[in-house]
Amino acid sequence: MKKGYIAAMLLIIIFASAFPPAAVADVLIEPKNSFFDRHVNEVVYMRRDFIANGNGGTVSVKSEPGASNEIAKIENGEIHQIQYTYNYDGVLWGVFDVESPGKPYADWQRGWVLMSDFLVVYDTIAFEEDHHDEIYTYNGSIDAIFDVQELIIWKYPCSGIIIDTVQDASLLADLKEFITWKDEYHAYIDGDGREWVALPFLIKQWVCLSEPQNMDIAASPNPAPEPVLWQPGDEQLEPPRGLSLPLMIIILVALLAIGTVILIKVFWKKPKPTAGDADVTTQD
Repeated sequence: MKKGYIAAMLLIIIFASAFPPAAVADVLIEPKNSFFDRHVNEVVYMRRDFIANGNGGTVSVKSEPGASNEIAKIENGEIHQIQYTYNYDGVLWGVFDVESPGKPYADWQRGWVLMSDFLVVYDTIAFEEDHHDEIYTYNGSIDAIFDVQELIIWKYPCSGIIIDTVQDASLLADLKEFITWKDEYHAYIDGDGREWVALPFLIKQWVCLSEPQNMDIAASPNPAPEPVLWQPGDEQLEPPRGLSLPLMIIILVALLAIGTVILIKVFWKKPKPTAGDADVTTQD
């Protein structure tokens, strides 16, 4: 049992030393799209929610920017997460996952839409833009938010929108282990003196450091602005997954093979001959 435990730990160390946490976290199994795959190093990271607002009541979804074929339609008012954008001949297009009920996520299609047919939903990015001068760097410990029976996660401070609640002790422990590697956080103090911190997920989400279990924190008396046509800003080019999934799999398999060889050399020893074996050898 002890050897098995040590062996498992060695394999974990091998993998952990090969890939930093951010690289591993960014390896996502995503639907394929040939245009996206060809231009993966040119797309701009987005991952924000948008409301369809096309002329005629629908938005046409294409297989790639500028294509004539339509693979789906979106009704106005539907909310979809645009994951990346691409400037195609001076026109901005966005890509999102077209839901295919009954199929695994990896078998869904990726579709392209004109960004001019969408309105951006007010979110944590918009909140930080509006409160830029009030947001500061928090360098203290956030361990206290995980020592609760139920952690409330909000869209942004005083949004009135709960994204999730975490009650399970083991999940809270896992979340603490994942989150607290970060040395500093964005923080904000609301009008009632409550302090908030942003959790460093792909899309920032907030917890109330002062009242982490309080799910009755009222929304701000100043309502969020109505959705508006999105204007490109300072979005950054992102190497979407650090390493492509096929390459990552190849490397992981190779590391597994190397790790197995190392473990065999460390833990396996040639069995000593038994007394019977010794007698047979002597007679020969």
